[in-house]
Amino acid sequence: MTKTILMTQAIPKQGELWHGALTSQGITVIWESNSADLVQVLAQMQAVGLKLPDLLLIDMGMEVTNPYRFCQACQQDYPGLKIVITVGEERAISPAEKRWAIHQGALDLLPGLQQNSLITSVVTHLSRVMELLGEPLQQESLMAALSKMSALQQAVSSPPQLPALPPLPKVSPAPPETPSKYRGTEVREASPESPPVSDNSTRRRYRGSSY
Repeated sequence: MTKTILMTQAIPKQGELWHGALTSQGITVIWESNSADLVQVLAQMQAVGLKLPDLLLIDMGMEVTNPYRFCQACQQDYPGLKIVITVGEERAISPAEKRWAIHQGALDLLPGLQQNSLITSVVTHLSRVMELLGEPLQQESLMAALSKMSALQQAVSSPPQLPALPPLPKVSPAPPETPSKYRGTEVREASPESPPVSDNSTRRRYRGSSY
């Protein structure tokens, strides 16, 4: 029978990695919003007669309630429900913190999946989840999923380069103006001027006197 995991993740990238790894094992993943009230979600599933998830993979950054209080509530209302807590992108977890999480009702407390050691961290974390589910790890399916995830990460981190634009053509400066000559004399074009006003147009003469 297909296993079902209900998951919340505060960091979308962590959720994508978990989703890809879990579905490679044939697991049905119910990916709830990090702001979802999981107590209400479980109650609604039970009310309509749906089978409860085989395991809950919840992030420490869940918004509605403290994950430790949630574990305590599940122990009372849904005894036997398996819960694993993840801690965002944290690289390591102290033994004391893990013991406290287990004391509150979680089966394990896992650090985040690391981008710089993706294969190692995914194999380690997924092996633990599959162990809790009582299922063997399908390594070939996981490696195929990891190859796709690695290729996708490379494509996102290294976007294609745009082709270089061709250089602009060089424009030669206009040659300096050279005056023309006519019979040894330079001739330059003069700017047009208004014609001179003749005295005859403004003065009148009468018997040799102007007025």
